[in-house]
Amino acid sequence: MTHTVNYKFWNLIVVLKDEKILLIERNKGDFGGLVPPGGKVEFPETFIDSAIRELKEESGLTAIDIQQHGLSGFINEEKKEQFIFVDYLCTSFSGDLIENGPEGKSAWYPISKIKDLDIKDDIKLRILELLKGNLYEYQMFWDETKNTVGSGFLKSSKYIDKNINHL
Repeated sequence: MTHTVNYKFWNLIVVLKDEKILLIERNKGDFGGLVPPGGKVEFPETFIDSAIRELKEESGLTAIDIQQHGLSGFINEEKKEQFIFVDYLCTSFSGDLIENGPEGKSAWYPISKIKDLDIKDDIKLRILELLKGNLYEYQMFWDETKNTVGSGFLKSSKYIDKNINHL
């Protein structure tokens, strides 16, 4: 039996400057706490173009050096949905930071404090893999009955396979 799956594409951009990471305290949506810039890929733009656009819209910064480092996502088997994130690292940019943008308050945080910041576990794991210089794939399975992340797995250039439970 064939099922139609609804695919949704997003991006996440980790921006680094002087041993600091750019994070946004979101003022809307399901992303409570601090998150890197990012958002939906709008048809018919490319993944990289969407990342450059989202960074500009949310922070005022224009990416100069931006590279893909990972794929991540949520799989909701009950709703037949799959959210796919293309994760990027930006180490060179131009422009002035918009501190109070449309998505929330933007600020630079010390990379050394990343483990202590209010960042969702799945996003924090992706940031940490990216900071190690690893290429990765990280998939999580959504538990619809509990409205939360269930299990997941990480495959990266450092680890062959690592199962993760978020329960």
